[in-house]
Amino acid sequence: MLWEGTSNINALDIVTRAVGKSHAHRTLEVALWKLLDEVTLIPAAFRDRLRLALDRALAFAERVAAEPALEESARQVASSLYHIASAILMIWEAAQPGAEPRRALYARFVLDHRLTAQDPLAPRYGEWERKAEEFVFSERQAAIAEIAGSVLI
Repeated sequence: MLWEGTSNINALDIVTRAVGKSHAHRTLEVALWKLLDEVTLIPAAFRDRLRLALDRALAFAERVAAEPALEESARQVASSLYHIASAILMIWEAAQPGAEPRRALYARFVLDHRLTAQDPLAPRYGEWERKAEEFVFSERQAAIAEIAGSVLI
């Protein structure tokens, strides 16, 4: 087990051992899909976007693990797995009774700004980001249904 070292060494360990040899990413996939199935308060379209990003991250991890020439992409694999797992966990947490629903907004930021390609000629922030900022910086309580209905698409 690797307990310390540079992020590149950890990333290589993720790709070669966890994905390539142990196929641990399949266990992660099952666990994250289960969490997404549980969050029925979150719009299906947003859950589908998360599922697609998860599938893409897992496929990328497998491709890099299978081709030693792609080893330089190990850090990108580790980051993508981290980001998609974080986004799904935040969505799941936001939908729990008594939880902070703003976590759903953070999941959307991760999905859109860390896991989705950006058009370099598009405006930097869209309407959903402005709505999300209102929720994040306001002092008022917001229900998950309100956030989901206006920002999670």
